[in-house]
Amino acid sequence: MTEEKLSSDIVLAVRNKHPDTRGRFFHISNERNSTKQAWKAKSIGIYSGVSDFIYIYNGNTTIINPEGFLGFIALEIKVPNSRHKVEHIEQQVGWGELVESLGGCWRLITSVEEAVSCIEGNLKGYTTKEVRELLKENKLKNIIIPLWQSKF
Repeated sequence: MTEEKLSSDIVLAVRNKHPDTRGRFFHISNERNSTKQAWKAKSIGIYSGVSDFIYIYNGNTTIINPEGFLGFIALEIKVPNSRHKVEHIEQQVGWGELVESLGGCWRLITSVEEAVSCIEGNLKGYTTKEVRELLKENKLKNIIIPLWQSKF
């Protein structure tokens, strides 16, 4: 499975199960195919490391995580057991830490079920702290993101 296919499956599942999320659950288009495209994107405000999806809760939803109230969740998508450059994952986690400092929540997720669960307020997936631990354990230039396993 590709990340694009996983993202497409997530969008389809969220739209079908929660049609009221229209306009509040959206993809951030920050993929680039060349250095020239990357420089152009940077010049118009695209920021490296921004998550694949953002979900903004409506005013009727209050979800609490250990850090407090959530107004939005940033979801970073990774195919289970896929290989990524450590530097890129560090950028993504750094952006996730910024999200958390602003009162949001960040999760790295590896399945449709995890994404839908996050939309429903059950925050599955890797936290920034858990990804930092994976990075710390890794001694290579690339890292493999394993399938997320609940610790509970």
